[in-house]
Amino acid sequence: MANEDVFFEWSDDYSVNIPVIDEQHKELVNMLNLLFNAIAKHEAGKVIAGILDSLVEYTQTHFALEERLMQEADYRGIDHHKQEHKKLIGQLDHLSRKFMIENKPIYFEMLTFLRRWLREHIIGCDIKYSAALQRAGFSTTSWEQQAKAEFDAMAERKKQWWKRMQPA
Repeated sequence: MANEDVFFEWSDDYSVNIPVIDEQHKELVNMLNLLFNAIAKHEAGKVIAGILDSLVEYTQTHFALEERLMQEADYRGIDHHKQEHKKLIGQLDHLSRKFMIENKPIYFEMLTFLRRWLREHIIGCDIKYSAALQRAGFSTTSWEQQAKAEFDAMAERKKQWWKRMQPA
């Protein structure tokens, strides 16, 4: 995001010490910053639908991979974590409907919600499962290889939206 304002700055404090997960979280942060910059340039109306679609699809894939990791590691807190994921998807769906069906501006509501949710979720939930996996001695190496391959395949199939959304 060179030469642009940053609404949510990534910090090592958000690292879960699983490189694939950290990269996915960074991409979610990037999408949030793209939306912020589009709003700042008064171009949000041009890109909001694309960013919402990208965010929903990317998030669903990220959550599925993260949940599979927790399941493979037999993480005790998986049910609570899945509920947190469902809440976010539900809120994204609510915001999408509000924008698409009701034609209401959601930009600031979405920015505020996503920044708060990402911070709280990564620090409050994701770091917990990461620490539990590390304490249990669970190796994420093979899972990371699979997850990277799945994300690469998804990127190839979804080239249109996978490219960073930029205002026309």
